[in-house]
Amino acid sequence: MPPWQAVLVSAAVVVLWALWAAHFNTAQFGDNIEQFNWAQSLELGYHKHPPLPSLALGLVIKLFGPSVYWAYTLATLCLLGTLGFTWLIGRELIGNRLSAAAIVLWGLNLSFSQRVQLYNHNTVLVLCIAATVWFAMRASRGKTLWWVATGVGAGAAMLSKYQALVPLAGLLLALVLTGRLKRPAQWAGFALALVVMLAVFAPHAEWVAQNDFTTLRYAADAVESANLWMRVRFVIAFVANQIRLAFPALLAIAICWVWMRSCRRGVVVASEASVAPDFNRWTLGLVWVTLLVLLAMALVGGVSLRNHWGVQALQFFPLWLVWVWERRIAIDLRKLVCVALAVQALSLTLYAVEHRDPHAVLSSRRVDTAYPARRLARAAVAHWASATNCPLRYVEGTVFDAGLVSLYSGGKIQVFDSDRATPWVRAEDLQRDGALFVLDERDAVPAGVTNLKVFDLVLGNKLGRPGKAVTLGVRLPAQPCT
Repeated sequence: MPPWQAVLVSAAVVVLWALWAAHFNTAQFGDNIEQFNWAQSLELGYHKHPPLPSLALGLVIKLFGPSVYWAYTLATLCLLGTLGFTWLIGRELIGNRLSAAAIVLWGLNLSFSQRVQLYNHNTVLVLCIAATVWFAMRASRGKTLWWVATGVGAGAAMLSKYQALVPLAGLLLALVLTGRLKRPAQWAGFALALVVMLAVFAPHAEWVAQNDFTTLRYAADAVESANLWMRVRFVIAFVANQIRLAFPALLAIAICWVWMRSCRRGVVVASEASVAPDFNRWTLGLVWVTLLVLLAMALVGGVSLRNHWGVQALQFFPLWLVWVWERRIAIDLRKLVCVALAVQALSLTLYAVEHRDPHAVLSSRRVDTAYPARRLARAAVAHWASATNCPLRYVEGTVFDAGLVSLYSGGKIQVFDSDRATPWVRAEDLQRDGALFVLDERDAVPAGVTNLKVFDLVLGNKLGRPGKAVTLGVRLPAQPCT
């Protein structure tokens, strides 16, 4: 099978997963809803993260109008771009065939298959890092414009998530170790890229200083007072979750290994002509540095590692994985693609079965994508209309549920989270126009909220499990409307 066909199949599977999710989902991931909530105002920063993902979504909404499918679209475009840049990087480091094999394994990771619909800061970060690495590879050959592109990519990565500092430092290490920053002209180009990166990041840095360093304080929340055993547990839990996300890829490797061994192809060492002689130095910078930093953060700093940090930290890991595999037995690309498609088909089927179950929302884990978003939005808007003739402009309460009501009722209702999270919604506006409340059943009812109504998330619960519900309420406008 030609390598480009394997890459094209992997790209098609990414698109298929997005369409599959859009068909079977009745809601969206909480991170998607958070992005929609923030995108209601174009800001230079938001209380948790830098602005780029929310700004991109907000600009799309401004240009083309609101739609529940914009998060799916942007997430898919980001991952297709990441796939393309990773393929280009792999071609330079391990050759066309192994790079194509790496892309097939990359697409089997649950972060890039089942969760391809997830649009958050990691989604944009992996694209920006992949682009920056590729631009830097090109720039180190002496083209000034590529250094400018490297600076823009690095700045965009920092505007996606501060975690970008780690892979960018790893990239710098890789450039030094591979001798791509030997000549004065190369160092001058690197300095130019650094200046461009700082210029791109500067407006957000000023916003952070003016807003009491809110994003840095949020990042610091991951640091905990933990003894040595707890810190080891952080690492074990993180590794276990990364193995869970990579399980489809590991399963495909195991099946291919048995299949190829049964064909008695024997052990074949990777061709020196296809693998770059400095490949190990590149993987040190692109893979191992990021993982070592996470390990040090947990064991030395007492940081509770978040599962989603592995999305970027391991984004180039398939390049190393296929290199190791090829050194032991030759990878048959056609067999790998066939096995990968079979594993993807199984995963698609399981996803459809779960989301066809009307009781999926009763699972012990919160299945965001199974919430009855449209039914909740209709019921909430109707409840407001039954209490007042005034137009509904604001919704608040449980942020995920309030965001669902806003998005699935047309995207025009402003979501209020808190003064820190959504400062563009002012207290006097809420007082004047009132607000619809969507509360978790365990939440206390805020003062002034009346007309309470329980909304069951599952109709006709026949499984004997405890039900789940939210409470709808109204805080009436200051003046009645006629």
